[in-house]
Amino acid sequence: MSSNKIPSWVDRIISWGYPYQMDMYHDLVTKLEAANKPLAAFFLDHSQSEETFLATLKAHTEEALKNNYPEGWAYLEGAKNFYQLSEAALAHVRLYDYIVFDNHTFEENTITQRSNPLTHLRSYLQKEIEELDPDFAEEMVHFFRLLNNDEPRIIPTRSDIQTWMDRHPSGLEKEVIAWRAKNKERIIAHLVDEIDQREEILYTFKAGLSQKEKIKLVNDWWKDDRFHLHFALRSTAKLNTYLDNTLDDETKSIMKAAEEKGIPIFVTPYFLSLIDTRPRSEQESPFADEPIRSYLFYSWDLVHEFGNIAAWEKEDTVEIGKPNAAGWILPSHNIHRRYPSVAIFIPDTMGRACGGLCSYCQRMYDFQAGRFNFELAKLRPKKSWPERLTDNMEYFRNDPYLWDILITGGDAFMSSVKSIKEILEAVLQMAKDKVEDNTKREEPFAPMRRVRLGTKIPVYLPQRVTKELIDVLAWFKEESAKVGIEQCVIQTHISSSMEITPDTQEAINKLLRAGWAVTNQEVFTVAASRRGHSAKLRKVLNDIGVLPYYNFSVKGFKENREIFATNARSVQELVEESSIGAVAPRYHAQIRSFVSNAQAMKDQINQIRESDEIPFISPDRNTLNLPGVGKSNTYRTIGLTQDGRRVLRFEFDHTRPHSKVIEEMHHVDIIESKSIAHYLRQLEAMGENPKEYETIWGYSAGEMENRSPVFEGVIDP
Repeated sequence: MSSNKIPSWVDRIISWGYPYQMDMYHDLVTKLEAANKPLAAFFLDHSQSEETFLATLKAHTEEALKNNYPEGWAYLEGAKNFYQLSEAALAHVRLYDYIVFDNHTFEENTITQRSNPLTHLRSYLQKEIEELDPDFAEEMVHFFRLLNNDEPRIIPTRSDIQTWMDRHPSGLEKEVIAWRAKNKERIIAHLVDEIDQREEILYTFKAGLSQKEKIKLVNDWWKDDRFHLHFALRSTAKLNTYLDNTLDDETKSIMKAAEEKGIPIFVTPYFLSLIDTRPRSEQESPFADEPIRSYLFYSWDLVHEFGNIAAWEKEDTVEIGKPNAAGWILPSHNIHRRYPSVAIFIPDTMGRACGGLCSYCQRMYDFQAGRFNFELAKLRPKKSWPERLTDNMEYFRNDPYLWDILITGGDAFMSSVKSIKEILEAVLQMAKDKVEDNTKREEPFAPMRRVRLGTKIPVYLPQRVTKELIDVLAWFKEESAKVGIEQCVIQTHISSSMEITPDTQEAINKLLRAGWAVTNQEVFTVAASRRGHSAKLRKVLNDIGVLPYYNFSVKGFKENREIFATNARSVQELVEESSIGAVAPRYHAQIRSFVSNAQAMKDQINQIRESDEIPFISPDRNTLNLPGVGKSNTYRTIGLTQDGRRVLRFEFDHTRPHSKVIEEMHHVDIIESKSIAHYLRQLEAMGENPKEYETIWGYSAGEMENRSPVFEGVIDP
């Protein structure tokens, strides 16, 4: 009997609550027997002890794997054959892991969580416990069906994906530009009032100006990045006023509580103009701006956790003279390192600041101590900075492996043009010195080959990409080529096609003309994880000459639960949507040169898209930043908490070199912050149809893809 003929019980249970556990019990037994009657019999058998039950089930599962799914057994034994596994084989692998790790405890920040999905379900079915979380029950029903090969993976067609993509507008579309122009008019009117009402030094109106003249003057100032930073909004009350008093009561309560807790608010007038303040019923694409809202506005989880947030990436904790979690001894807090060939450099300049604040910011744990990167006046370079800049460059010069430097923060473009030039001059001198040093070495050190600047300025504050900045970047591109630096790259963080405005497009055009390739790292929030959303973003990025680089799942503990999209959805998006943009092998030799020829990036991308008749190219990799092992998407599900959250065991990314410490670490276990059922309810609240995500339950493992040839030979931080 097919389980899809049985009336749905999950929604009923969610609405009923636990007083109706008896109804849930009978429904669940029926559901499990329909999904996989032979396996259900193991759980309903009262004759065995718990230990005998697990031992018998383990023997049964091992036999099934060896006889029916030998590729699954080989996978458990260490074979790198993930993409050869069927849904049923993966389900049996998961069953084996559930048995091995049943009754195991895992650390979730400072809390211990127990995983015992098999004995917990058995206890409920045998009426030894009275309650079962509906999200846990739903996960187990799908699991039984997968074991029975009753939930086959149906890959959507290219037409399906295009339909999903068409649901998501971009900031370059006429209708979006039109309503944002009205937003700008409203915000400028508020700015005029604010300037009139407060004593201004930098921006003031001469006596006798008419309202029309004041509006014209503010329109001129709108083109100045310093104007937006000066008038950045820092309170809930002002946010609501500038958004035409459209914040709902819940959002206002959260944001006010965040203020009282000490969580900073910082948003420029320009970025605020991207929010759609019209009623949902009047919007052409309701929830189109939700990805922007989801990191502009906070959650109760963040408010409650603030003060107890722990650093997610352990290797970012630097103690001078001591190895970090990845085994590297670092000279200062300005350098972070995870991999042999690359290190992150964080200058002590305005580059520690940002043009705005994302709710998932990895520095949120640091803000708890009052170290905000929005106190801009305090972030000007100190007198000692030039000397320490030189000292930090010596670290790169004297390391035999480092050939790639990522300058970030904060935001690299928040530094003044003068500071950026000084930093790039220091990098250039270091690269020259390293080349010269190699002439005296029997075994040369790796010369510098790649320089990257990490920034969200093209989204938060594109006005900051000025002619002066472009002149410095163009100068460095030309000079760095003389000392062997092959690639100059700007890494952006654009998470929605709605963030790509005409101003953003113009900023990207300037960067490309300066000879710097632009790559993008999307943050895969719940809103950004909707069907077709990332695919549409890739297409619009391609349209403006940007290469997708990474698609990051949200990292962190409970503080980021609201916006975390499950790893199952990340792998589903990779297999079912991103894959239509895979570059055919016949183009690999051609695509390797793209980053070094940034001025021609749009034409290069379009040539492949047109030749292969694909809507976008997708050289990005879906992944997650992990504590201690860097980035990886190589994992399998080994456990399940009693509230239905998966426990994932990640291995490090075997496609790239790591330190010996990481290779010996082998794995890191992560408890997801929400169940798949919880995640699907969030999507449904955004107008999504959960049926379009039905295959998500079968994605219980993943494997990190190889780097695209466009990034080949380049190691990421």
